[in-house]
Amino acid sequence: MKKTIYEEYGIKVQDLEKLGHYDSFRVHQSQFLIIPVMHLDEEELYELYHFSQYMEEKREPYVANIVLTKKNHMFFEKDKARYIIIKCSPYTQGRFTHIGRELARFHQKARTYPYQVSKMQRIGQWKILWEKRLDQLETFWRGKIHSQPLTKFEKMFAESFPYYLGLAENAIQYLVDTELDEEPQPIDSGTICHLRFHSATWNPEMCVKIPTDWVYDHGSRDIAEYLRHLFFENQEELSTNGFRFLDEYDRTTPLSAFSWRLIYSRLLFPIHYFECVENYYLSSEEDKAMFEETMREILLRSGEYELLLKSYSSMLSMKTKRILLPVIEWLS
Repeated sequence: MKKTIYEEYGIKVQDLEKLGHYDSFRVHQSQFLIIPVMHLDEEELYELYHFSQYMEEKREPYVANIVLTKKNHMFFEKDKARYIIIKCSPYTQGRFTHIGRELARFHQKARTYPYQVSKMQRIGQWKILWEKRLDQLETFWRGKIHSQPLTKFEKMFAESFPYYLGLAENAIQYLVDTELDEEPQPIDSGTICHLRFHSATWNPEMCVKIPTDWVYDHGSRDIAEYLRHLFFENQEELSTNGFRFLDEYDRTTPLSAFSWRLIYSRLLFPIHYFECVENYYLSSEEDKAMFEETMREILLRSGEYELLLKSYSSMLSMKTKRILLPVIEWLS
């Protein structure tokens, strides 16, 4: 790896060390991370590169930048894998104490991003992406229920899928109704979001905002995923931290009725379940047990998750009298 980095970038690396999930090295006072990017093509990386350049111009703290190779390429290849090197901001000592406020400010700056986004664009595409994902998993499930014998995981999947299919269909319908009923406001324009935003996305050990975590979407994506993650990570914290997070965000950038409803439709869509099934079948044998355990926890807590979906609308009516969320009959 050191030899390849020297050939591609002309950077002499003394020592590689682990930082979070990534290999990293220091040169003079600068910290660099080596990030695998097999899931991203060159055009996607260019868009992410421009995102990070823009956010740095906007003086967003802790933003890392993609370093170009000597030949001005985005990435290098080694052992049939693709990697990029990112240079961390020189100021990485810090704490995100008011994460709702920080996220609202991040979204605020990124809403003024002036360039066309095509490859990393997700705004307005949820319905198509969700339907496609649902159809694929339903087809797969139909094949599984007729195959024998089933592993423990497959038995859980076979029995639970109809329930999550119903939940996903509710989410898609809710999204469609929201787009018909509500008028988007300026706050509903596209912004830079994260694939899955949660309490550790902005690394607490060393504050770094990594562009390969980003997509261009509606800000409600990050809000919903933060709440979902908090539910599975620490449900006790959800009632205090989750509501504080929403309150901080809403005070910094008041959310529209359209936003509140999008957050809800995203919470309704059981992405956590879908990802668990997909990851199980993509994982190596030794990792399968971990996803089996995750699936067991998701199923055990499905009733609690319904309570979260109920409490979201009641919390909203306490918070603001001007927004009434349509109720999903079977949940109420």
